[in-house]
Amino acid sequence: MLAAAVRAAEAMAPTRPHPGVETAAKNAVVGPVAALIDRISDAVRKAMGKDS
Repeated sequence: MLAAAVRAAEAMAPTRPHPGVETAAKNAVVGPVAALIDRISDAVRKAMGKDS
């Protein structure tokens, strides 16, 4: 059960740090949006062959 919870948290978390989002409240608001943007950016970079 714990492993499933960790996988779910990783799936919703941003893939890179975002300065200014250190508090739990800011993370709850900005985190999901930042994660979506990060994952789209990662997919575009991979599609363009710029995966580093």
